[in-house]
Amino acid sequence: MAYQSSVLVESRLLRGNGLAPLVKGMRALAESTEDHLSEVDFSISENEVHIVSLWRDAVALRAFVEEAHSLLIAHRERHGAFPTVERTLWWSEGTPTPDETRGREEHLRAHGPGSRAFTLASPVPA
Repeated sequence: MAYQSSVLVESRLLRGNGLAPLVKGMRALAESTEDHLSEVDFSISENEVHIVSLWRDAVALRAFVEEAHSLLIAHRERHGAFPTVERTLWWSEGTPTPDETRGREEHLRAHGPGSRAFTLASPVPA
């Protein structure tokens, strides 16, 4: 799907125990958020969840992250620990492929934040 302007792609990887209820709540929250454009990829295994979503901008994603904090607190109370969250962001004109997503994640791990891949702590303007 092509968009008229750049969209923010978020690749979110969560690792931990008992993720299913947390992820269900996070997905419902994202779907109810006006500036969440769509979820384009989702996979879940016993201790790992990978979600790729499109957002209107970093402000919208940051608001979602802040609102989802209560879900993380509830998860910690049930399981004794927060899940590990790895987030990779980039600007795109359309829906990313799985290969592009993996490449952006690997680039961020290897080279740190920049225009090809960044984090909420180090955003790059569109």
